[in-house]
Order: sequence, then C-alpha cells, then structure tokens
Amino acid sequence: MTIYRGLRSAAAVAVVWGLASGTVLAQEPTPGGVLRLAGVGEPATFDCGALTSSTQLQYIAPHYSTLLSFQPDTFPKISPGLAKEWAVSDDGMRYSFTLNSGVKFHDGTDLTADDIKTTFERIANPPEGVVSVRKGRFGALKSIEVTAPDKIDFVLSEPSAGFLATLAAPWNCIYSAKKLKEDPSYPAKTIMGSGPFVFEEFVPGASWRAKKFDGYFEKGLPYLDGIDFAIMGSPAVVNAIASDQVDGYMRLITAPDKKRIEQARGDTVKFDITPSTTVNVVQVNVRHKPLDDVRVRQALNLAIDRRAGLKALGVYAQDGENVLFREGHAAVLSPAEIEKVPGFSPDIAAQREEAKKLLADAGVSDLKLTLLAPNIKAPYEPMGIFLIDQWRQIGVTVTLDQQPVANQTARMASGDFDLSMDFSAPTTDDLTDVLAKFVPGGDGNFSGLKDDELVALFRKQDKTLDENERLKIARQFLDRFIQLQYAITTFGTYREVVFDKKVNGWKVPPSYAVGLDLKSVWLQK
Repeated sequence: MTIYRGLRSAAAVAVVWGLASGTVLAQEPTPGGVLRLAGVGEPATFDCGALTSSTQLQYIAPHYSTLLSFQPDTFPKISPGLAKEWAVSDDGMRYSFTLNSGVKFHDGTDLTADDIKTTFERIANPPEGVVSVRKGRFGALKSIEVTAPDKIDFVLSEPSAGFLATLAAPWNCIYSAKKLKEDPSYPAKTIMGSGPFVFEEFVPGASWRAKKFDGYFEKGLPYLDGIDFAIMGSPAVVNAIASDQVDGYMRLITAPDKKRIEQARGDTVKFDITPSTTVNVVQVNVRHKPLDDVRVRQALNLAIDRRAGLKALGVYAQDGENVLFREGHAAVLSPAEIEKVPGFSPDIAAQREEAKKLLADAGVSDLKLTLLAPNIKAPYEPMGIFLIDQWRQIGVTVTLDQQPVANQTARMASGDFDLSMDFSAPTTDDLTDVLAKFVPGGDGNFSGLKDDELVALFRKQDKTLDENERLKIARQFLDRFIQLQYAITTFGTYREVVFDKKVNGWKVPPSYAVGLDLKSVWLQK
C-alpha cells in the first residue's frame, strides 16, 4: 500500500507560488481586500454535480471543499483537500483517506467522513430528481466505508487507474449529510459548504458576492476578505478590464482583446498563458445518412487545411494541430507523428483529392449538411465559417446553425444534428479523464457510434495500473479514434488570463476548472 501525504498551510502555499514562478516573492502574502472579477454566464443550478461548464463552476467553487484537489501551481499533480493523507492498495482496489481535523461547514456544524460518504453515494447513485452528470465515472465503485469520523475507504469492484483523479475533480463539492437527509436536492437551491468563502448574494445578470469564511480549516487562508463577480456579456469584459472596473478575468483573453487592454492599462496589468487541456472538435452524428458511412466522415476530415486554419484562427486561441492530448501531455503526438495522421498532412491538395475519391466511392454527391454551433462569437463563429469554406472545396455544402448553448446541448443530446461544434475540456491529464468524452455511449459523446473495440480499449487502460502500459493502450485507442472519425479534431488551444498587477497567488492552469476556490489569492497593498 502506497501512502501519500500533503501540506497546504498558508506558509507552504506562499513558498510554492514563489518557486512556481522562479522568483522570490517581494513580500509575504497580505490579508484583506475584495477581489473584483468579471464573470460571463451564470449557473442554472447551484449543484456542482449537475454543472457542465467551468463558466458556471467559477462562482460556486469558492464555497466548497473537495476530498482531494488540483492546484494551479502543481497541476496535474493531485494535492490534498479535505483529506490530508491517503493510501492506495497494491491491487488498486481500495483507496483509504484520513481527513483534516476541525473542518466546519459554514453553518458551524462539523464535517466528517459521513458527509464524504453521503456526497459520493449521491454522485454515484443519485436519488430520483437529482442530476449527476459524472455518475458514469463511478462504475467501478463497490462500496464506501467509514471506519472513523476522520477515516474513509472507497472500495472498487475492479482496479481503476483514473479513480484518484476522479475523486479529486473540482465538481465533487462535499455537502452536508444532515441537510441532504432533510432534502436531497438542497445543493441545487442553497449554497452551504465548507470552502474558503461564504455565499452572500447572487443577483442574476448582475453580480455574485462572497465573503471570507473565518472558520476555514486551512490555517491562514483565505487571504481575501471577499470576492465580487460582475456578471456581464463577453463583449463587455474587455471594457471592464480596460477601465479598471474589475481586477481580472479567469477565462480567456484573445489576442485582439489583449492588445486593447494593453493600450488602455499599460503595465498596470499582467497576463499569464499556458497550453490548455481544451481541444476543439466537430461531433459527427453517425445515425444520419450518409454520415453512417465512415468514408464520408473521413472525407470531411481530409478536407480541412489545419495550417491555414491556424493562420486564420490563431487570434482566437487556436494553437497547433492537435489530436486529443494537450501540448506537454505524455501521450501527445510529436510533430512528425502528427503529419502522418489523416487530415494533418502538409499536402492539402492531395488530401482533398483523396476526400473527393472517398465521397465518390461512397456514392455521395451534392451533399448538404448543417453545422450546429453555440451562438458565441469567438471562437465558434469564425471557426464555423472557416470549416464551411473547407468543406465547400470538396463539394460539400454546409449551413451554420448557431443556437444558445442550452439549445445546442439539448439538440446534441437528442441526436437532432448532422455536425456540431464541440470541445473536450478534461479537468486533468489522466488518461481516463482525457479519453472519457470519446467513448461511445459515454457522457458527452453524442455521435451515436457503437464500437465495442473502443469501449474495450478505454476500460483496459483504466484497469491497467502501470502508466507506461496505459500510454500504449491509449495510443491504440487514438489509432482507432482517428480511423472512425466520429469526432473530427481540429486544433489545440492556449489559455491566457489577465489580472491587475496587485493580484497575486494565482497561476493559470491548463484546465479551466482548476484553482477556482481562490483561497491562495492575495492583493498587494
């Protein structure tokens, strides 16, 4: 059994931030102040388990703790959360955790292992009327055993190499067992957690406010007195930053927006950039003819000139040809390997001739399709226009159908689409997390594809505890994925954020869902 321990005191956090940036902090973190952030979108529910976007989670995460965590400064390493140490049995079937002592919910009640057990049972087996978006990740969970108020074991029916990363996901907000017993749906309506900040007020379309939780269990944290989100539409974000109405924006600043902010604010702001876990894809509905023919799907992929796309779309955070894995991931394809992937060759003329031949062999001509997309200007509108032009060059006519995000998601889920712009945004670099969206029949895979080989490869890599072997199996999954083209990958992305220079203690992580609790952020006086 391997034992893991961790420390997340305020002093340790301060040291880590200094090391992460390669510099020594000019001063120790100072407490106080309210962080003003721009927020785009707002949650339709307060229940973390029902959320599908980090755009929604950014408001709720500061109010909750998780069993384990991912920290921006050490991503993708798994860090402590409510658990201060943990052990994994040699057979990968039992995960044992020891919790921090003295943890309180915001209502003053104690948080114990019973709350952890009840929360995860709700995620894995949600009661009627409770939405649990990620329950499929807990298929191997056999039982949860509380052995003491501060000790809990998760027992699996088979090994799962990705299970620890699943437990650490920021979507697994820990709820009060007592309140869940009174009302299983309380998290959807009431925010009451044990996180670094207490919920104060939500004014739909306007603001979200939180204040410091003086009883937070991590000594010395949080530093801030509070957080104020100003909720606005995407176009207003740049103006708010440029006019110093907010201190930062944690989502994404595109190249044109960055230039405008620099012109307005000069050196009073700072930018932080990283390759993102997000990969943009086009989901293909294989239930619609002739998209059920793999040759047609392969032709659509071959028509795309990725290099031209990067020139046209680079300002919208598209960054490099990519097939599933982010830049820097252990499984990422090398540039030489990328060029051998169908659709990624530098010889676009040869690709398009092959695409036309595939369509002819499939007996398809004068093909007309609709591309479903969210009604968000960047990057979806320019990307949609680019893709439509690419397909036109092999004789395929595609119409762009932009819809509100909720409508688009509902239509994908119901199968009411030909092609749909989508993305994969894994929280971690764990192979199970990265590949999960592309498993036929899995959460978020709306292609309608049925393929036993892909499902078997996904399960095999998750049951394999040796990381090198997992990587080999993941590559086999990737090869099969590329062959079937039920999701057409386009580009990797980068993520760039902006903050006022007085904001410290937050390093942009590759995942949009990581680091949203803001416990380590401090304002320089």
